[in-house]
Amino acid sequence: MAYFRYHFAIFSLIMSFLLPLNENSWAGSPYSTRELDQLEKEFIQQINQSNSVLRNPLAIQYINHLGKTLARNAHLPLPYFFIVKSNEINAFAGPGGNIGINSQLILATENESELAAVMAHEMAHVRLHHLYRMIEHEKQMRIPMIASVLASIALGVINPTLGSGALMASLTGIAQDNINFIRANEKEADRIGIDMLIKSGLDPRGMAGFFKKMQLSSRYYYLDNIPAILRTHPLDDDRIAEAENRSLHLIKNSYPDNLSYHLFKELIRTSVAIDNKQLLDYYALQCKKSNSDIACQYGHVLALLNTNQYQQAEKRLASLINLDHDNLFFTIAMAQAETGRQQFASAINRLQELQANYPDNYAAIITFSQSLMAAGKPEQAASILLKASRQFKQDLPVCQQLAQAQANAHQKDYAYFTQAQCELLQGRKKGALNQLKQAKKITKNNHLLLARIAAKIDEIKLDM
Repeated sequence: MAYFRYHFAIFSLIMSFLLPLNENSWAGSPYSTRELDQLEKEFIQQINQSNSVLRNPLAIQYINHLGKTLARNAHLPLPYFFIVKSNEINAFAGPGGNIGINSQLILATENESELAAVMAHEMAHVRLHHLYRMIEHEKQMRIPMIASVLASIALGVINPTLGSGALMASLTGIAQDNINFIRANEKEADRIGIDMLIKSGLDPRGMAGFFKKMQLSSRYYYLDNIPAILRTHPLDDDRIAEAENRSLHLIKNSYPDNLSYHLFKELIRTSVAIDNKQLLDYYALQCKKSNSDIACQYGHVLALLNTNQYQQAEKRLASLINLDHDNLFFTIAMAQAETGRQQFASAINRLQELQANYPDNYAAIITFSQSLMAAGKPEQAASILLKASRQFKQDLPVCQQLAQAQANAHQKDYAYFTQAQCELLQGRKKGALNQLKQAKKITKNNHLLLARIAAKIDEIKLDM
Protein backbone atom coordinates (compact mmCIF):
# COMPACT_ATOMS: atom_id res chain seq x y z
CA MET A 1 0.00 0.00 0.00
CA ALA A 2 2.86 2.37 0.84
CA TYR A 3 4.39 1.53 -2.55
CA PHE A 4 1.14 2.49 -4.30
CA ARG A 5 0.82 5.73 -2.31
CA TYR A 6 4.38 6.66 -3.20
CA HIS A 7 3.97 6.09 -6.93
CA PHE A 8 0.53 7.66 -7.02
CA ALA A 9 2.06 10.73 -5.36
CA ILE A 10 4.66 10.89 -8.13
CA PHE A 11 1.94 10.49 -10.74
CA SER A 12 -0.17 13.18 -9.05
CA LEU A 13 2.79 15.49 -9.09
CA ILE A 14 3.48 14.87 -12.76
CA MET A 15 -0.15 15.11 -13.84
CA SER A 16 -0.83 18.25 -11.82
CA PHE A 17 0.61 20.48 -14.50
CA LEU A 18 -1.43 19.45 -17.53
CA LEU A 19 -2.33 22.30 -19.87
CA PRO A 20 -3.60 23.00 -23.37
CA LEU A 21 -1.22 24.51 -25.88
CA ASN A 22 -1.67 25.75 -29.40
CA GLU A 23 -0.93 23.36 -32.24
CA ASN A 24 2.67 24.46 -32.66
CA SER A 25 3.36 24.11 -28.96
CA TRP A 26 2.39 20.47 -29.05
CA ALA A 27 5.26 19.48 -31.35
CA GLY A 28 6.48 16.10 -30.14
CA SER A 29 3.41 15.46 -28.00
CA PRO A 30 1.84 11.98 -28.30
CA TYR A 31 -1.61 13.63 -28.23
CA SER A 32 -3.25 15.55 -31.07
CA THR A 33 -4.75 19.02 -30.66
CA ARG A 34 -8.20 17.48 -30.98
CA GLU A 35 -7.44 14.98 -28.21
CA LEU A 36 -6.19 17.77 -25.93
CA ASP A 37 -9.34 19.81 -26.56
CA GLN A 38 -11.34 16.72 -25.65
CA LEU A 39 -9.23 16.25 -22.52
CA GLU A 40 -10.04 19.77 -21.33
CA LYS A 41 -13.74 19.27 -22.07
CA GLU A 42 -13.95 15.93 -20.25
CA PHE A 43 -11.97 17.26 -17.28
CA ILE A 44 -14.39 20.17 -16.81
CA GLN A 45 -17.38 17.87 -17.22
CA GLN A 46 -16.16 15.70 -14.37
CA ILE A 47 -15.44 18.74 -12.21
CA ASN A 48 -19.00 19.92 -12.92
CA GLN A 49 -20.40 16.59 -11.73
CA SER A 50 -18.79 16.90 -8.30
CA ASN A 51 -20.47 18.12 -5.14
CA SER A 52 -17.00 18.88 -3.77
CA VAL A 53 -16.78 22.08 -5.83
CA LEU A 54 -17.88 25.27 -4.05
CA ARG A 55 -20.31 27.13 -6.31
CA ASN A 56 -20.81 30.32 -4.28
CA PRO A 57 -20.98 33.03 -6.98
CA LEU A 58 -19.26 35.73 -4.91
CA ALA A 59 -16.38 33.40 -4.01
CA ILE A 60 -15.99 32.31 -7.65
CA GLN A 61 -16.03 35.93 -8.76
CA TYR A 62 -13.38 37.08 -6.28
CA ILE A 63 -10.85 34.34 -6.97
CA ASN A 64 -11.23 34.67 -10.73
CA HIS A 65 -10.88 38.45 -10.55
CA LEU A 66 -7.57 37.95 -8.73
CA GLY A 67 -6.53 35.36 -11.33
CA LYS A 68 -7.40 37.76 -14.16
CA THR A 69 -5.34 40.52 -12.52
CA LEU A 70 -2.30 38.22 -12.39
CA ALA A 71 -2.81 37.03 -15.98
CA ARG A 72 -3.43 40.49 -17.41
CA ASN A 73 -0.27 41.97 -15.93
CA ALA A 74 1.78 38.96 -17.05
CA HIS A 75 0.21 38.98 -20.55
CA LEU A 76 -1.09 35.42 -20.13
CA PRO A 77 -4.32 33.77 -21.32
CA LEU A 78 -7.05 34.03 -18.70
CA PRO A 79 -7.16 31.03 -16.35
CA TYR A 80 -10.29 29.72 -14.67
CA PHE A 81 -10.14 28.96 -10.95
CA PHE A 82 -12.53 26.66 -9.12
CA ILE A 83 -12.64 26.07 -5.37
CA VAL A 84 -12.61 22.54 -3.95
CA LYS A 85 -14.20 21.97 -0.55
CA SER A 86 -11.41 20.09 1.19
CA ASN A 87 -9.55 20.15 4.49
CA GLU A 88 -6.34 19.33 2.59
CA ILE A 89 -4.02 22.25 1.80
CA ASN A 90 -3.43 21.90 -1.93
CA ALA A 91 -3.78 23.45 -5.39
CA PHE A 92 -3.97 21.81 -8.80
CA ALA A 93 -3.36 23.05 -12.36
CA GLY A 94 -5.53 21.01 -14.71
CA PRO A 95 -6.11 21.04 -18.48
CA GLY A 96 -7.00 24.27 -20.21
CA GLY A 97 -5.73 26.52 -17.47
CA ASN A 98 -8.51 25.24 -15.17
CA ILE A 99 -6.96 25.50 -11.73
CA GLY A 100 -8.37 24.12 -8.49
CA ILE A 101 -7.66 25.77 -5.14
CA ASN A 102 -8.64 23.90 -1.98
CA SER A 103 -10.71 25.77 0.60
CA GLN A 104 -8.27 24.83 3.38
CA LEU A 105 -5.40 26.40 1.45
CA ILE A 106 -7.36 29.66 1.23
CA LEU A 107 -7.99 29.56 4.98
CA ALA A 108 -4.29 28.89 5.61
CA THR A 109 -3.21 32.11 3.89
CA GLU A 110 -2.85 35.33 5.90
CA ASN A 111 -3.11 37.94 3.18
CA GLU A 112 -3.97 38.37 -0.48
CA SER A 113 -0.33 38.19 -1.58
CA GLU A 114 0.05 34.69 -0.11
CA LEU A 115 -3.08 33.47 -1.90
CA ALA A 116 -2.00 35.19 -5.12
CA ALA A 117 1.44 33.59 -4.79
CA VAL A 118 -0.06 30.09 -4.87
CA MET A 119 -2.31 31.05 -7.79
CA ALA A 120 0.58 32.61 -9.70
CA HIS A 121 2.71 29.52 -9.09
CA GLU A 122 0.04 27.26 -10.60
CA MET A 123 -0.43 29.65 -13.54
CA ALA A 124 3.33 29.51 -14.10
CA HIS A 125 3.21 25.71 -14.38
CA VAL A 126 0.60 26.17 -17.10
CA ARG A 127 2.66 28.78 -18.91
CA LEU A 128 5.87 26.73 -18.74
CA HIS A 129 4.33 23.54 -20.19
CA HIS A 130 5.94 21.40 -17.51
CA LEU A 131 3.90 18.25 -17.82
CA TYR A 132 4.58 17.61 -21.50
CA ARG A 133 8.31 17.84 -21.03
CA MET A 134 7.97 14.78 -18.83
CA ILE A 135 5.33 12.51 -20.38
CA GLU A 136 5.97 12.71 -24.12
CA HIS A 137 6.70 8.99 -24.03
CA GLU A 138 3.46 8.13 -22.21
CA LYS A 139 1.26 7.11 -25.13
CA GLN A 140 -0.76 4.26 -23.63
CA MET A 141 -3.12 6.36 -21.53
CA ARG A 142 -6.31 7.28 -23.38
CA ILE A 143 -7.91 10.69 -23.01
CA PRO A 144 -10.95 9.59 -20.92
CA MET A 145 -8.65 7.86 -18.42
CA ILE A 146 -6.35 10.89 -18.15
CA ALA A 147 -9.35 13.19 -17.63
CA SER A 148 -10.72 10.89 -14.94
CA VAL A 149 -7.38 10.67 -13.12
CA LEU A 150 -6.90 14.43 -13.29
CA ALA A 151 -10.38 15.16 -11.98
CA SER A 152 -9.91 12.64 -9.18
CA ILE A 153 -6.65 14.29 -8.15
CA ALA A 154 -8.11 17.80 -8.40
CA LEU A 155 -11.04 16.84 -6.19
CA GLY A 156 -8.90 14.92 -3.71
CA VAL A 157 -10.45 11.54 -4.49
CA ILE A 158 -9.47 8.50 -6.54
CA ASN A 159 -12.10 7.35 -9.00
CA PRO A 160 -13.05 3.81 -7.85
CA THR A 161 -13.44 2.67 -11.46
CA LEU A 162 -9.70 3.09 -11.96
CA GLY A 163 -7.83 0.05 -10.68
CA SER A 164 -4.34 0.35 -9.27
CA GLY A 165 -3.09 -1.61 -12.27
CA ALA A 166 -4.22 1.10 -14.67
CA LEU A 167 -2.57 3.76 -12.58
CA MET A 168 0.63 1.80 -12.17
CA ALA A 169 0.74 1.11 -15.91
CA SER A 170 0.63 4.83 -16.53
CA LEU A 171 3.89 5.19 -14.65
CA THR A 172 5.90 3.18 -17.18
CA GLY A 173 9.19 4.87 -17.97
CA ILE A 174 8.94 7.49 -15.22
CA ALA A 175 12.17 7.11 -13.31
CA GLN A 176 13.03 8.14 -9.76
CA ASP A 177 15.50 10.75 -11.03
CA ASN A 178 12.56 12.67 -12.51
CA ILE A 179 12.04 14.00 -8.99
CA ASN A 180 15.06 16.25 -9.54
CA PHE A 181 13.46 17.60 -12.70
CA ILE A 182 10.21 18.18 -10.79
CA ARG A 183 12.05 20.20 -8.16
CA ALA A 184 13.58 22.29 -10.94
CA ASN A 185 10.07 22.86 -12.32
CA GLU A 186 8.95 24.14 -8.93
CA LYS A 187 11.74 26.71 -8.78
CA GLU A 188 11.06 27.79 -12.34
CA ALA A 189 7.35 28.26 -11.51
CA ASP A 190 8.34 30.21 -8.37
CA ARG A 191 10.43 32.60 -10.48
CA ILE A 192 7.62 33.27 -12.96
CA GLY A 193 5.06 33.48 -10.15
CA ILE A 194 7.07 36.08 -8.24
CA ASP A 195 7.33 38.15 -11.42
CA MET A 196 3.52 38.00 -11.75
CA LEU A 197 3.11 39.25 -8.18
CA ILE A 198 5.45 42.18 -8.76
CA LYS A 199 3.76 43.22 -12.02
CA SER A 200 0.35 43.03 -10.32
CA GLY A 201 1.39 45.28 -7.43
CA LEU A 202 1.26 42.43 -4.89
CA ASP A 203 3.88 41.64 -2.28
CA PRO A 204 6.40 39.15 -3.79
CA ARG A 205 7.29 38.04 -0.26
CA GLY A 206 3.94 36.23 -0.24
CA MET A 207 5.60 33.32 -2.06
CA ALA A 208 8.36 32.64 0.47
CA GLY A 209 6.03 33.53 3.35
CA PHE A 210 3.55 30.82 2.42
CA PHE A 211 6.36 28.31 1.82
CA LYS A 212 7.72 28.93 5.33
CA LYS A 213 4.28 28.43 6.81
CA MET A 214 3.88 25.11 5.01
CA GLN A 215 7.37 23.96 5.98
CA LEU A 216 6.72 24.82 9.63
CA SER A 217 3.37 23.03 9.65
CA SER A 218 4.93 19.89 8.12
CA ARG A 219 7.00 19.40 11.27
CA TYR A 220 3.87 18.51 13.20
CA TYR A 221 2.67 15.78 10.81
CA TYR A 222 3.55 12.13 10.43
CA LEU A 223 4.89 11.21 6.97
CA ASP A 224 1.51 9.94 5.67
CA ASN A 225 -0.27 13.11 6.87
CA ILE A 226 2.00 15.77 5.39
CA PRO A 227 -0.10 18.53 3.73
CA ALA A 228 -0.97 17.52 0.17
CA ILE A 229 0.65 20.63 -1.28
CA LEU A 230 4.03 19.43 0.01
CA ARG A 231 3.54 15.97 -1.47
CA THR A 232 2.69 17.35 -4.92
CA HIS A 233 4.97 20.43 -4.80
CA PRO A 234 8.37 19.43 -3.31
CA LEU A 235 9.72 22.07 -0.92
CA ASP A 236 13.16 22.49 0.65
CA ASP A 237 15.25 25.23 2.31
CA ASP A 238 17.01 26.01 -0.95
CA ARG A 239 13.73 26.71 -2.71
CA ILE A 240 12.57 29.04 0.09
CA ALA A 241 15.91 30.86 0.04
CA GLU A 242 15.71 31.37 -3.72
CA ALA A 243 12.19 32.75 -3.43
CA GLU A 244 13.31 35.15 -0.71
CA ASN A 245 16.34 36.31 -2.68
CA ARG A 246 14.22 37.05 -5.75
CA SER A 247 11.81 39.13 -3.67
CA LEU A 248 13.83 41.19 -1.20
CA HIS A 249 15.34 43.77 -3.56
CA LEU A 250 12.02 44.36 -5.35
CA ILE A 251 9.66 45.06 -2.45
CA LYS A 252 7.96 48.41 -1.92
CA ASN A 253 7.72 50.21 1.40
CA SER A 254 4.16 49.02 1.94
CA TYR A 255 1.40 47.06 0.31
CA PRO A 256 -2.28 47.89 0.85
CA ASP A 257 -4.35 45.35 2.75
CA ASN A 258 -7.28 44.32 0.56
CA LEU A 259 -10.51 44.11 2.58
CA SER A 260 -12.14 42.00 -0.15
CA TYR A 261 -9.58 39.24 0.49
CA HIS A 262 -10.50 39.08 4.18
CA LEU A 263 -14.24 39.08 3.40
CA PHE A 264 -13.68 36.36 0.78
CA LYS A 265 -11.82 34.27 3.33
CA GLU A 266 -14.75 34.45 5.79
CA LEU A 267 -17.12 33.61 2.94
CA ILE A 268 -15.08 30.45 2.35
CA ARG A 269 -14.98 29.61 6.07
CA THR A 270 -18.75 29.86 6.43
CA SER A 271 -19.45 28.07 3.15
CA VAL A 272 -17.51 24.92 4.05
CA ALA A 273 -18.31 24.79 7.78
CA ILE A 274 -20.07 21.62 8.92
CA ASP A 275 -21.05 22.65 12.46
CA ASN A 276 -22.87 26.01 12.55
CA LYS A 277 -22.79 26.16 16.36
CA GLN A 278 -19.00 25.89 16.34
CA LEU A 279 -18.94 28.55 13.64
CA LEU A 280 -21.03 30.97 15.72
CA ASP A 281 -18.82 30.28 18.75
CA TYR A 282 -15.74 31.00 16.63
CA TYR A 283 -17.04 34.44 15.63
CA ALA A 284 -18.21 35.24 19.15
CA LEU A 285 -15.03 34.16 20.95
CA GLN A 286 -12.01 33.64 18.69
CA CYS A 287 -12.16 35.44 15.36
CA LYS A 288 -10.93 38.86 16.49
CA LYS A 289 -7.74 37.35 17.92
CA SER A 290 -6.36 36.81 14.41
CA ASN A 291 -8.64 38.72 12.00
CA SER A 292 -9.85 42.25 11.40
CA ASP A 293 -13.00 43.44 13.17
CA ILE A 294 -14.84 44.09 9.89
CA ALA A 295 -14.05 40.63 8.51
CA CYS A 296 -15.21 39.02 11.77
CA GLN A 297 -18.45 40.99 11.74
CA TYR A 298 -19.09 39.93 8.15
CA GLY A 299 -18.30 36.30 8.93
CA HIS A 300 -20.67 36.41 11.90
CA VAL A 301 -23.40 37.74 9.59
CA LEU A 302 -22.85 34.83 7.19
CA ALA A 303 -22.98 32.35 10.08
CA LEU A 304 -26.31 33.87 11.15
CA LEU A 305 -27.61 33.57 7.58
CA ASN A 306 -26.54 29.90 7.60
CA THR A 307 -28.82 29.35 10.61
CA ASN A 308 -31.73 31.43 9.23
CA GLN A 309 -31.28 34.16 11.84
CA TYR A 310 -32.09 36.83 9.29
CA GLN A 311 -33.15 39.64 11.62
CA GLN A 312 -29.97 39.43 13.68
CA ALA A 313 -27.93 39.32 10.46
CA GLU A 314 -29.66 42.50 9.23
CA LYS A 315 -28.85 44.35 12.46
CA ARG A 316 -25.18 43.47 12.23
CA LEU A 317 -25.06 44.32 8.53
CA ALA A 318 -26.47 47.80 9.04
CA SER A 319 -23.25 49.08 10.60
CA LEU A 320 -21.13 47.44 7.87
CA ILE A 321 -23.17 49.00 5.08
CA ASN A 322 -22.85 52.38 6.78
CA LEU A 323 -19.08 51.97 6.44
CA ASP A 324 -19.27 51.16 2.72
CA HIS A 325 -22.57 51.44 0.82
CA ASP A 326 -21.05 50.08 -2.40
CA ASN A 327 -19.42 46.97 -0.96
CA LEU A 328 -20.58 43.97 -2.99
CA PHE A 329 -20.13 41.51 -0.10
CA PHE A 330 -22.26 43.57 2.29
CA THR A 331 -24.95 44.42 -0.28
CA ILE A 332 -25.46 40.80 -1.32
CA ALA A 333 -25.56 39.61 2.29
CA MET A 334 -28.19 42.25 3.14
CA ALA A 335 -30.30 41.21 0.15
CA GLN A 336 -30.06 37.59 1.28
CA ALA A 337 -31.17 38.57 4.79
CA GLU A 338 -34.10 40.56 3.38
CA THR A 339 -35.07 37.67 1.13
CA GLY A 340 -34.93 35.32 4.11
CA ARG A 341 -37.34 37.61 5.97
CA GLN A 342 -39.56 37.75 2.87
CA GLN A 343 -38.88 41.46 2.49
CA PHE A 344 -38.77 40.84 -1.23
CA ALA A 345 -39.37 44.41 -2.42
CA SER A 346 -36.36 45.70 -0.45
CA ALA A 347 -34.12 42.87 -1.62
CA ILE A 348 -35.14 43.22 -5.26
CA ASN A 349 -34.71 47.02 -5.24
CA ARG A 350 -31.27 46.63 -3.67
CA LEU A 351 -30.15 44.03 -6.18
CA GLN A 352 -31.73 45.85 -9.12
CA GLU A 353 -29.65 48.89 -8.27
CA LEU A 354 -26.57 46.70 -7.85
CA GLN A 355 -27.08 45.11 -11.25
CA ALA A 356 -27.69 48.48 -12.85
CA ASN A 357 -24.32 49.66 -11.52
CA TYR A 358 -22.58 46.38 -12.41
CA PRO A 359 -24.59 44.92 -15.35
CA ASP A 360 -22.13 42.11 -16.11
CA ASN A 361 -21.38 41.20 -12.49
CA TYR A 362 -21.71 37.42 -12.12
CA ALA A 363 -22.50 37.40 -8.39
CA ALA A 364 -25.05 40.23 -8.74
CA ILE A 365 -26.85 38.40 -11.57
CA ILE A 366 -27.06 35.10 -9.69
CA THR A 367 -28.23 36.70 -6.41
CA PHE A 368 -30.78 38.91 -8.20
CA SER A 369 -32.30 35.92 -9.98
CA GLN A 370 -32.45 33.96 -6.71
CA SER A 371 -34.35 36.79 -5.01
CA LEU A 372 -36.76 37.06 -7.94
CA MET A 373 -37.42 33.34 -7.75
CA ALA A 374 -38.03 33.53 -4.00
CA ALA A 375 -40.42 36.44 -4.60
CA GLY A 376 -42.45 34.37 -7.06
CA LYS A 377 -41.24 36.18 -10.17
CA PRO A 378 -39.71 33.36 -12.23
CA GLU A 379 -40.43 35.06 -15.57
CA GLN A 380 -38.16 37.98 -14.65
CA ALA A 381 -35.54 35.61 -13.27
CA ALA A 382 -35.62 33.56 -16.49
CA SER A 383 -35.19 36.71 -18.60
CA ILE A 384 -32.10 37.79 -16.62
CA LEU A 385 -30.61 34.29 -16.59
CA LEU A 386 -31.21 33.76 -20.31
CA LYS A 387 -29.06 36.80 -21.02
CA ALA A 388 -26.48 35.58 -18.48
CA SER A 389 -26.38 32.16 -20.15
CA ARG A 390 -25.12 33.79 -23.34
CA GLN A 391 -22.38 35.57 -21.39
CA PHE A 392 -21.43 32.62 -19.15
CA LYS A 393 -22.00 29.81 -21.65
CA GLN A 394 -20.11 27.11 -19.74
CA ASP A 395 -21.35 28.03 -16.27
CA LEU A 396 -23.29 25.21 -14.60
CA PRO A 397 -25.05 27.26 -11.85
CA VAL A 398 -26.40 29.76 -14.42
CA CYS A 399 -27.65 26.88 -16.57
CA GLN A 400 -29.34 25.08 -13.67
CA GLN A 401 -30.96 28.23 -12.31
CA LEU A 402 -32.26 29.11 -15.77
CA ALA A 403 -33.83 25.67 -16.17
CA GLN A 404 -35.50 26.02 -12.76
CA ALA A 405 -36.77 29.54 -13.53
CA GLN A 406 -38.20 28.41 -16.88
CA ALA A 407 -39.95 25.47 -15.23
CA ASN A 408 -41.46 27.74 -12.55
CA ALA A 409 -42.56 30.18 -15.26
CA HIS A 410 -44.44 27.33 -17.00
CA GLN A 411 -42.00 27.34 -19.91
CA LYS A 412 -41.59 23.57 -19.62
CA ASP A 413 -40.42 23.03 -23.20
CA TYR A 414 -37.57 25.54 -22.76
CA ALA A 415 -36.82 24.18 -19.29
CA TYR A 416 -36.24 20.70 -20.69
CA PHE A 417 -34.06 22.12 -23.48
CA THR A 418 -31.98 24.12 -20.97
CA GLN A 419 -31.67 21.13 -18.65
CA ALA A 420 -30.26 19.17 -21.59
CA GLN A 421 -27.53 21.80 -21.86
CA CYS A 422 -26.83 21.41 -18.13
CA GLU A 423 -26.53 17.63 -18.59
CA LEU A 424 -24.00 18.16 -21.38
CA LEU A 425 -21.93 20.48 -19.18
CA GLN A 426 -21.60 17.46 -16.88
CA GLY A 427 -20.79 15.03 -19.68
CA ARG A 428 -24.11 13.20 -19.44
CA LYS A 429 -25.09 12.68 -23.07
CA LYS A 430 -27.81 10.10 -22.43
CA GLY A 431 -29.37 12.37 -19.82
CA ALA A 432 -29.28 15.24 -22.30
CA LEU A 433 -31.00 13.14 -24.96
CA ASN A 434 -33.75 12.20 -22.50
CA GLN A 435 -34.34 15.87 -21.68
CA LEU A 436 -34.46 16.77 -25.37
CA LYS A 437 -36.97 14.00 -26.10
CA GLN A 438 -39.21 15.39 -23.36
CA ALA A 439 -38.82 18.90 -24.79
CA LYS A 440 -39.73 17.67 -28.27
CA LYS A 441 -42.78 15.81 -26.95
CA ILE A 442 -44.37 18.88 -25.32
CA THR A 443 -43.29 21.60 -27.77
CA LYS A 444 -46.26 22.90 -29.76
CA ASN A 445 -46.24 25.44 -32.60
CA ASN A 446 -42.69 26.60 -31.82
CA HIS A 447 -40.82 25.71 -34.99
CA LEU A 448 -37.65 27.51 -33.95
CA LEU A 449 -37.36 25.55 -30.68
CA LEU A 450 -38.17 22.29 -32.49
CA ALA A 451 -35.39 23.00 -34.96
CA ARG A 452 -32.95 23.69 -32.11
CA ILE A 453 -33.98 20.46 -30.37
CA ALA A 454 -33.48 18.42 -33.54
CA ALA A 455 -30.09 20.00 -34.21
CA LYS A 456 -28.93 19.34 -30.65
CA ILE A 457 -30.06 15.70 -30.80
CA ASP A 458 -28.13 15.20 -34.06
CA GLU A 459 -25.06 16.89 -32.57
CA ILE A 460 -25.07 14.62 -29.50
CA LYS A 461 -25.61 11.42 -31.50
CA LEU A 462 -22.75 12.35 -33.80
CA ASP A 463 -20.48 12.76 -30.78
CA MET A 464 -21.46 9.46 -29.10
